[in-house]
Amino acid sequence: MEGGFEPHPWKVLVVDDEEEVHQATRLVLSDYEFAGRRLEFLSAYTGEEAKRIIDENEDTALVLLDVVMEDARAGLEVARYIRHDAKNRLVRIVLRTGQPGQAPEREVITDYDINDYKQKTELTSTKLFTTITTAIRSYRDLLAVDESRRSMNLLAMSVAHQIRNRTMAIAGFANILKRNISPDDGQGKYLESIVEESGRLEEVVGAVNAYSTCGPPELTKTQLLPLVENAVERFVTAAGQREREYALEMRTSASLGMADARMLSRALDALFENVLDFVEGGELVVVLQSDVQGTVLEILDRGPGIASQHMPHVFDPLFSTKPDGVGMGLCMMRKVGLEHGWDVVLANRPSGGIRAGYVIPRVEEEA
Repeated sequence: MEGGFEPHPWKVLVVDDEEEVHQATRLVLSDYEFAGRRLEFLSAYTGEEAKRIIDENEDTALVLLDVVMEDARAGLEVARYIRHDAKNRLVRIVLRTGQPGQAPEREVITDYDINDYKQKTELTSTKLFTTITTAIRSYRDLLAVDESRRSMNLLAMSVAHQIRNRTMAIAGFANILKRNISPDDGQGKYLESIVEESGRLEEVVGAVNAYSTCGPPELTKTQLLPLVENAVERFVTAAGQREREYALEMRTSASLGMADARMLSRALDALFENVLDFVEGGELVVVLQSDVQGTVLEILDRGPGIASQHMPHVFDPLFSTKPDGVGMGLCMMRKVGLEHGWDVVLANRPSGGIRAGYVIPRVEEEA
């Protein structure tokens, strides 16, 4: 290219124990180009070799992955390693298998974070070209979203740091002035307001900072019931401190889900804090129940519900109908759900109050 500049190529890792597959892939895609960038091929012939290459090349865009190599499920173990050990959520994984019985498509797509599934016999040169293009385009778009999120998180943390420093200075000087005036001085109430509003601003900054640093999740098979029970204990303690009484009913059972325990705990705390803010007491039902479709995790209250004009805005950052509300609780709850890929539930109950929570995909217990 002019000036000798060559854009960085898209890295494609071919994982297969047959040399002919590597050679054929390189030959078919030798002149491939997408968005002005060509391909750089990396080769692995075993699952262990593939794991090492992934660790050394975090910017790999695509993995073309065989299933049966040193053993019948080596490729699936590579896929699991990429997502759960290397925590690489961006690289696209296309499973190519010559023995589909070893890795049934439905099982693979459900239990592993695989982006496409192809039998080797169906991958003509044209279909391979299409598969590569779709995968790399998806990787490019996900990379742009991830970089944008990182930039926004960094901006939020920087702004929070700057504001926090200044609110501390404002509150500090206001307290000094309060100590230097007589109790009868009418100016004291204004200084007290400055201190209180500085504290309120500190709450907002803290909530925004917590939101910006929430995610992406580190997913593991997690027992959900202990997390729910611990959140209920924290809620009961907080309710006692506010002199609130709730008739608490637990409809819970042992349930397993792919979750980040820390993030889910934060979301549950946000939901219970929302109850404390808007529901002064009465019946409260905590549900954690599983069936063949998945797990429902939700809180049902008997509060005033959400007015129709407010419903479109309840997930907006800093939206609150309370004069002293921060307005980040339901926003945080929704973000945790979206980061996990869960369905988020928030609706008024016909009998009064709201139901809020998640529908979490079912995870099978290991034998």
